[in-house]
Amino acid sequence: MTYKAILSFVVSVLLAMPVAGEAGSFKHVKTEADFLALVSGKTLSADWGSMQILPNGKIKGKTKQGKLVGAWQWNGSLWCRNVRIGKQPERGTDCQKIGISGNQLQFIREQGKGTAGVMVISN
Repeated sequence: MTYKAILSFVVSVLLAMPVAGEAGSFKHVKTEADFLALVSGKTLSADWGSMQILPNGKIKGKTKQGKLVGAWQWNGSLWCRNVRIGKQPERGTDCQKIGISGNQLQFIREQGKGTAGVMVISN
């Protein structure tokens, strides 16, 4: 094998490997009860702000753009939410696949087919 062929093979293997924080390292949270056990009474934080997901179906938090308020419900194995930030209009309902890895909670938008975001769970 030539140097280029070996390098090409190594790069393709590395690109195929899961990176820490990608969907492969997160365990799917499938039930509302399991979800609530993870988030109830906790604060979820990311670089954009923080939020609390309350057992009564409400969401509250703070972002760099203002106060976050919203509502959520469980649908099948997905967490569905509709939020508003500051005086902006509601974002619309988005059902998301939830994953857990240690103290990190992953939200994958558009029924698990969209972009993923990770928040840190703390007391």
